[in-house]
Amino acid sequence: MAVPQGVVSAAERESFRRDGWLIQRGVLSSARLAQLQRWVDVVTDWAELVGGGPGMHHFEQTDAGPRLARSEDLVPNHAGLRAFISEGQLLDTVGGLFGEPAVLFKEKINHKQPGGAGFAPHQDAPAYRFVDHHISCMVPLDPSTRTSGCLWVARGHGAGVLPMDPERHGCIAQDVVDSLEWVPVELLPGDLLWFDSYLPHRSETNRSDRSRRAMYLTYNALQQGDHRERYYADKRREFAAAGDTFGGERVRISVNDDFLGRPAAQAPAPRRRPVQDLFDRYEGPDALQLYDEAVTELSHGLQCAELAAAEGAPPAWIAAALLHDVGHLLIGDLFPIDEDLPKDFQHEEVGARYLERWFDAEVTEPVRLHVAAKRYLVTRRPGYFDTLSPSSVRSLAVQGGPMSEAEALAFEALPGHEGAVKVRIWDDLAKDAEARCRPFSAWTLLLTALVQG
Repeated sequence: MAVPQGVVSAAERESFRRDGWLIQRGVLSSARLAQLQRWVDVVTDWAELVGGGPGMHHFEQTDAGPRLARSEDLVPNHAGLRAFISEGQLLDTVGGLFGEPAVLFKEKINHKQPGGAGFAPHQDAPAYRFVDHHISCMVPLDPSTRTSGCLWVARGHGAGVLPMDPERHGCIAQDVVDSLEWVPVELLPGDLLWFDSYLPHRSETNRSDRSRRAMYLTYNALQQGDHRERYYADKRREFAAAGDTFGGERVRISVNDDFLGRPAAQAPAPRRRPVQDLFDRYEGPDALQLYDEAVTELSHGLQCAELAAAEGAPPAWIAAALLHDVGHLLIGDLFPIDEDLPKDFQHEEVGARYLERWFDAEVTEPVRLHVAAKRYLVTRRPGYFDTLSPSSVRSLAVQGGPMSEAEALAFEALPGHEGAVKVRIWDDLAKDAEARCRPFSAWTLLLTALVQG
């Protein structure tokens, strides 16, 4: 039976207090799981973006080659993940376990691909600063079994920080490890595992033929402050100074030296399936969200491509028109028109870097510059602002507003700015709720030719 949203029973609180962990079975719906899995696929794409995508990403060497091991610092760059992690059900539930309101401390995804390493017995508390007590939630996105490297836990959280291995910060001393009674925690997608930051836990190598992806979301009591930004600022600075390994032997993905993964000689090669990848995104449910007042993201992109083709635009500009907003599908920042935008998520930059894996600058630069082109046209063309839809006016406010004269001159000197201006004009026109367009598959040959070229 699913646990009601945000409700923790007295029995569950007592179980958590006694054991240091709590399993809630079947909490998340299949629709929510499918959404989370799509979002995690997006995060995987971030790790492959040219120049490095949003967030922090760590890689390990497996027998099958380098693989993505962990992604973290995600919520500033993905609106959907931020809402799931920082609001509603999870926040209410962890507040129930604390007995007071809570706030997000940090978030990560352990991808644990086939052959992905496990973690030595450890406690999280030595790696978490600023606050002396945290509670984490494991959200499995794939079956977490003994074969796939599930967590093993042991009682002992009530003793605080246990004696540590003098050679491995955060790892529990071997004699203490041997004295503990370890229990495997096997979970299915939809389950949640809550655990205390002093809980001894470990995991083994993923010996299955599929990933064992899981989100790990850590919270602290709100009254102890919001330390998330400081935590990641410190971590980035320390990793930059210390390098990505512990002595060249193990990957540095935590302040603790508990991960057993081997350092990767290089990042994994990007997955080379561009047209199918794009088709999956534009034919998937996220593209059916409303782009603005009247049209979906899919309809908007298709209309842009039709307008470009009708003008006899070169193939690269047609592709840029079709794909100019792919960043929205990567970030999940499509907000209802009656909501204020919290920030500029820079979907144009994320989208361009995603497309750079396959397309050259004739496609990617108009995508990268189409937001700047709006700001430019507001400055250069009298009356242009009055033609903008309410959603474009709303986004302009967080995108920097009209360009200054110096900014406009600099924009005119950029390679690709002409294509960006054309894409922007088609963008403004492609908001007809009654428009009839060819399907995304109609553009397969054009996209394939551009990739191969």
